[in-house]
Amino acid sequence: MDKNDIFYISPITDFGFKKCFRDEIVMKYFLIALFDSVGIELKIENITYLNNESDSDKKEGHRIIYDIKCKLDTGEEFIVEMQNERQSFIDKRMMYYMARGISQQGTVEGSKGKKKKSEEKRGWDYNINKVIGVFLLNFTIPGEEKYKVSRHCIVNMKSKRVSNDMLEFWKIQLPYYRKGKFKEKQCKTSLDYWLFNLANMDKMKTTMPFTDKSAGLFRLNELAQYHSLSYADQERYLKEYDDYVVYNDVMNLKISEGEARGEARGEARGRAEGGRQMQTNIAYKLKMKGNSVDLIAEVTGLTPEEIEKL
Repeated sequence: MDKNDIFYISPITDFGFKKCFRDEIVMKYFLIALFDSVGIELKIENITYLNNESDSDKKEGHRIIYDIKCKLDTGEEFIVEMQNERQSFIDKRMMYYMARGISQQGTVEGSKGKKKKSEEKRGWDYNINKVIGVFLLNFTIPGEEKYKVSRHCIVNMKSKRVSNDMLEFWKIQLPYYRKGKFKEKQCKTSLDYWLFNLANMDKMKTTMPFTDKSAGLFRLNELAQYHSLSYADQERYLKEYDDYVVYNDVMNLKISEGEARGEARGEARGRAEGGRQMQTNIAYKLKMKGNSVDLIAEVTGLTPEEIEKL
């Protein structure tokens, strides 16, 4: 990526995501817009960021999930998470994260940093805080095309009413807000303004729209400008973004090859040729980044001789 072409950083990288959402003003107004979209007035005076050093999912050395945990002065705990890769059993995975947010409230750290059961140490009465997950998905979910943004609670199947309001999660499919699928003129609500900008900011060349509509978007515009970062942060962002692009190319190659195997032989041959070109492109990118020939061969399937010729 040419740094001269960058106006805003993107939240699809770990650095970009945390740079944006670890800001209290940005987080506050984003959450307010999210809940306002379903007619809920979320009152936020203060946000406290919680310990975020929990285990993270990794694949081939690239982080595909990164999250931020915070707590409102009203007691609710939020997990705001970016997911870059399609996940199996996505709803169950989200419920797992929510349940973990509940269970972690039952532990405290002892004097040596070891986890202690709080009910053993101080007579905990199980008065837990509500846990809300907000999952920004950098992919679409088959069968859920009509629900770009959806809110989920535990519902009693008989009464069709919420039976447990302590766990709640949102799914936000960012690709539906990218230019080509969603136009700036289609933005009607505060949440539309937020999601359009978050989905497209890495491709913008001028100041993002709607900054006059929200103090949070005005702040996001200030924070996310690439050339306002320190040199060290600029280099870190460039590396993370390039790593993401290469990783995404590898994932697309695997999908392409999988589809090709399921097609008729003639069409599969055409797909295979496209896949071969993609393999070469990925190998070239990896080679330019200084990776070893052995690693490139393992990732792309090309021979060492083919890689040396690039």
